[in-house]
Amino acid sequence: MARIRGTLGPMEVFLLVFGVLLIGALAAAMVWQERHPPPEPRDAVVYGVEDSVVYVWEGLNQEFRGRITRSDVRRILEWELHFLQQPALRGEEEPAVVGSVEAAAYVQDHAHQAGHTYDPDVIFAVLDLQAEYLAAIGAIADVAESTEEPPR
Repeated sequence: MARIRGTLGPMEVFLLVFGVLLIGALAAAMVWQERHPPPEPRDAVVYGVEDSVVYVWEGLNQEFRGRITRSDVRRILEWELHFLQQPALRGEEEPAVVGSVEAAAYVQDHAHQAGHTYDPDVIFAVLDLQAEYLAAIGAIADVAESTEEPPR
């Protein structure tokens, strides 16, 4: 059976229709997914850097505000968060403690290396307010006691 050049046979028509339907189904699924996102967990805690900076800045007394800027507050908070998120910096077995002396020393060392000088009392005031902020949003709590025995 001879075919005229430029016409499609039954198999080509089937594959073309199947491909168009497949692409249409995928597009419809993507549209549906975008319109129906999964619900956010009700108890999710979201740490906002800007919210934290504002909270700390507004909590500082006038003396401290005269010695640092909002950018300094942001820098101090970022360095402490870096310290808290990196177990290797504080020891793998050590818990992350917000506002600890070790965290303050880490912040002060990085500030000095970057050419910023902050007095320890300023650093501790910022870290204390950050701990207050984290507690207020439910991001930190007391250390939980383990009921399991450690592996031997």
